[in-house]
Amino acid sequence: MNSKRYPGISACGIDCGLCPLHYVTAGNGCPGCTAPGPSGVKGRWCAISRCAVRERGFETCADCPEFPCARLDGWDEQESVVTHLRTLDNLRSIREHGLSAFLEQQQGRIGLLEAMLNEFDDGRSKGYCCLAAALLPLDELEVALKAARREVENGGIPADDRKSRAGTLRRTLDSAAARLGVSLKLRRLLKPSV
Repeated sequence: MNSKRYPGISACGIDCGLCPLHYVTAGNGCPGCTAPGPSGVKGRWCAISRCAVRERGFETCADCPEFPCARLDGWDEQESVVTHLRTLDNLRSIREHGLSAFLEQQQGRIGLLEAMLNEFDDGRSKGYCCLAAALLPLDELEVALKAARREVENGGIPADDRKSRAGTLRRTLDSAAARLGVSLKLRRLLKPSV
């Protein structure tokens, strides 16, 4: 097997639907791991996806009897454009509850992220919203989005005042993150050579 049935979740546990590159509208964006992108651009075959998908025929590393292997050591401590902080937890969840259950939960996160981007993005908030959608618990995301909507409505902030709307959402997400001890800042670490 040299392709994935679910290209929206990478072999290493990154949820491509929560990555800022997934929402790039100009150019090609990122096609994700192993899948062809919308313009036919081939996906990226890193060492992890080559090992899990191409060589062993797994959908993710969670399917491998050797999980977690040395290839994933420190993987959740790395950062690139997308956070890796939840990758190993994602794989453990897939292993414990199955890929279908994980994808269902992630669809909820993606739905909330898309609502945040549609209603609150000022052109500079995409990465921040993606990070919040990846790291905050689903119920906290829902509460924060409802609070931001309420604040926008009560404040009479018009739909075209994207800067004020983005600031409102950021305050509600920052409040939830502070209460939970979650940092919504992407750590710019070098990617490991895998």
